[in-house]
Amino acid sequence: MSGWRLFWTLAGFLAFIIVLIFLYFYQPFEDLFTLVLHGLTFDNSIFWIALIIGIIGFCSYHWRAYRLYIVQQDSIESIVLSSLRGSTFVAILLSAGAALQSVQSLCVHLLRQAQIDSGLGAPLAAATALVVLTAVFCVIFWLLKVVHAARGNA
Repeated sequence: MSGWRLFWTLAGFLAFIIVLIFLYFYQPFEDLFTLVLHGLTFDNSIFWIALIIGIIGFCSYHWRAYRLYIVQQDSIESIVLSSLRGSTFVAILLSAGAALQSVQSLCVHLLRQAQIDSGLGAPLAAATALVVLTAVFCVIFWLLKVVHAARGNA
């Protein structure tokens, strides 16, 4: 890196540090941060991990698609399909993480109660709905992959 690129990189890092310092002393953000940290337990840790990975994956996938389809190929249609495919993959990741968390909650409910009772319906319905939602997102992802491949061959 040299010249202006180095300057803007360092300026960006400095701005990022200033924003983090501001957020550290900003009371509503501090309240939100402590609420999130105190709300993080073993019962919902799987979903939080899936959420963090989903956010990082969403940003990196779209950055890669932008560099490939806008900077190199100058193709708006391809970036739209690629962005939809990336967003659908993140939706799969988030719904699968929520489904896994729901199945874990269902298992914890069954292990604590040691019997099947009326309280089993809500966790069972939630787990089933999330598994079906994950399957729907998988089908949409597959369709977008087929459309993108067919468009590339045409």
